[in-house]
Amino acid sequence: MGNRVDPWRARVAAAVIDASPDYAATLVSRAMGLAARMRLPPKMGRVAIGAYMRYFGVNDRDIDPLALEDGFESFDAFFTRPMRKGARSIDRSARTLVSPCDGELRESTPIERADTVVVAKGQEFTIGELLADEELAERFVGGIASTIYLHPRDYHRVHAPCDALALRVSLVPGRLLPVTAAAVARVPRLFALNERMVHVFETGHGHVAVVMVAAFGVGHMTCSYHRFVPHPRELQVHRCDPPARLRKGDEIGVFHLGSTVIVLTEPGVHAAETDIPLSLRLGQVLLEDDAP
Repeated sequence: MGNRVDPWRARVAAAVIDASPDYAATLVSRAMGLAARMRLPPKMGRVAIGAYMRYFGVNDRDIDPLALEDGFESFDAFFTRPMRKGARSIDRSARTLVSPCDGELRESTPIERADTVVVAKGQEFTIGELLADEELAERFVGGIASTIYLHPRDYHRVHAPCDALALRVSLVPGRLLPVTAAAVARVPRLFALNERMVHVFETGHGHVAVVMVAAFGVGHMTCSYHRFVPHPRELQVHRCDPPARLRKGDEIGVFHLGSTVIVLTEPGVHAAETDIPLSLRLGQVLLEDDAP
C-alpha cells in the first residue's frame, strides 16, 4: 500500500491472514465489500472520501469535477469512479499495446517455457498456474509477462491494451490474501493462489491475456462484458460466442478495491521501457511490435 503503511503492521496482517482458513479471509473481504457499498450520508461521505484522497494522494484532476461536487453515494462508488473525460490519452498506433490501467510496472519477465517460473514481487509461479490452463500457457512461450501494481490512489478500472476480440473470460477461485510486499514475501506463489479474472483476447499481436489478481479487501471484481457471481467455489469459464469486439482502451473490468494486473503476450513484441519500476498511466505505451 505504499510507504505510509508500517512494515511491521503489514507483516502481522499477512501472518494472521495466512494462518486463517480460506473461508475466513473470503468472509472478511466480502464484509469489507459490503461496507464499501453502504450508502453514506452526504456530509459523512465527503469527509471520509476527502480524508482518503489526502492520505493516499489521489489526483482530483482525474475526477469529473461535477462528481466531486455532487459527492459519491458510497466508498465503492468513489473507488470505482470513471476517469474524467480527456484525462488519459490512448496511444492509437497499431504497433503498440498500452498499459491497461494506472499503476506501477514492477516486472517485465520473458516467458521461456510453458512451465517457466515467472517472478513477480520476488515470488514464483508458472504461467499455467496463473491462467489455470496449461494448454493456453503454451501460447505465451517466448512472450512477455508484464506485472502492474495498482496503488490505492489509482484509478481502478482495467481496459483493453489493444484492439481485440474477447474469446473467453474466466473467474478462477482462490484466496484473498494481501499483495503487500510483506504478504508476498511470506506466501509463495501468491499470484497463483489469489482469486483472479483471466481475459483472453485474439489480437493483431497474437493472443493476449489480461489477468486481474484480487487481494484481501477486494469486495469483488466485475467483468464489463459478462456477469459473474463473485467469489466462486469452482472455476467459471465463459466463452464469448460471438466474440466481444473491443477497441484499444475499452473497459474490460473493474476492481472493487484493488490489486494487480498481469499482461501476457505471445512472441513478437518487446517492452517499450526497460527502466523498472516504472510509473504507468492508462493508455501509455507498454509493449511494441518487434517488426518495424
